[in-house]
Amino acid sequence: MSQQQDTSNLTDQEHPLSFPFPFADHSLKVPAEYERLRQQCPVARVTMPFGGDATLLTRHADVVKAFVDPRCDAVKFVDGDVPRITASTTDSGSNGASLFDMSNAHHNQVRRLVTQEFTIKHANSLRPGVIALTHQLIDEMERKGAPADLFEDYAIKTPMAVICDLLGIPREDEPLFRHWGRVALSTVHSNEDKGAYMQKMIVYLIPLIERERTHPSNTILGTLVKARAQRDEVITQQEMLSFAIGLIAAGFETVSTTFTNSAFNVLQEPELLEQMRERVDDPARMAQAIEELLRVTALGGGGRPRITRESVDFSGTHVPSGEVLVLSMLSGNFDEEVFPHALEVDFNRETNPIISFGRGIHACIGQQIARMELQVLWSTLLKRLPTIRLAVPPTEVPWRENETLTFGPANLPVTWYMKRNSSSF
Repeated sequence: MSQQQDTSNLTDQEHPLSFPFPFADHSLKVPAEYERLRQQCPVARVTMPFGGDATLLTRHADVVKAFVDPRCDAVKFVDGDVPRITASTTDSGSNGASLFDMSNAHHNQVRRLVTQEFTIKHANSLRPGVIALTHQLIDEMERKGAPADLFEDYAIKTPMAVICDLLGIPREDEPLFRHWGRVALSTVHSNEDKGAYMQKMIVYLIPLIERERTHPSNTILGTLVKARAQRDEVITQQEMLSFAIGLIAAGFETVSTTFTNSAFNVLQEPELLEQMRERVDDPARMAQAIEELLRVTALGGGGRPRITRESVDFSGTHVPSGEVLVLSMLSGNFDEEVFPHALEVDFNRETNPIISFGRGIHACIGQQIARMELQVLWSTLLKRLPTIRLAVPPTEVPWRENETLTFGPANLPVTWYMKRNSSSF
């Protein structure tokens, strides 16, 4: 566009579109509306489920800009009843102590305390334990026999075990945090409901923090407690709790859903499945394939919210201060300007600047651990069960109710040929 537009008068749009855009039943195929908007109206007015209208960004460059431009801030508790996907407003139950409510300088200071726990080097140090766990889970699946549920029996258990170990939470308490984490990602629970569940998590976590004070360990909580004691209380106890809760809420649900959704897609495409099998003994090529799966796999129908603290331009459109932005990483990951033949799954892409984990200071801190977990989940699965396939037609796979920020199969029934019957196919 050669002339700037104002968001209140988008010439390519008569009325705001209802957001999020619906997916077809039993499908993770990206809605065609994103492609149309990227071409015709990349900065679009949309009506959110709660709070009114917002501005949707659909192009890769605009999404990246909104992530890194200091004029585009995280939506904070004090912003109140802004346009949003969830029934609750931001950080209900956090008492304003969320990482998103910190100044950027303090946010960076807190993240630096635990940076070493989330590097590629540390993720790789966790890899042997994750490999052992996934083999144990496959052993259990084989003992029970087919069909198995690839979500409940495999995908969900791996990232939750990693997070429990990182935080020093006993693994037997994992079901509690799984439930509480789901509530945190709910789109239907009220502020009061979420606040009540957050308080339950806080009551559980406080004794763990006290234990770290008297018997320090190398867990993330231990690192934060030591930092609070040694560095003039750079992080408050409420901020420690917020960090732990955020890690629990996001860390297990996103990885397990990404793996399950990608498996739902790949198991329907024999050629893609064979390409994945060819990579199980080549970590570099498997990592390349996982990056492509992260690009093309839909995790949820929404986007990351931001709010403009000053006016800013996107694709020739002037957005005033105080406007809520919806950053569609899903749409940006299919932008042909950045990803040629974007609708094609290409495991050999050499340049793949995905934005699935965000960018800037609020980018997902656990992204390297998530990548490692996905690589191990796929490699172990295809080494141990190379003949794995869906146990039911795709249209019969149970689907989640539309009540959380993530979506996809609620369960993924799979089966496989036993080795003794391998000649039968």
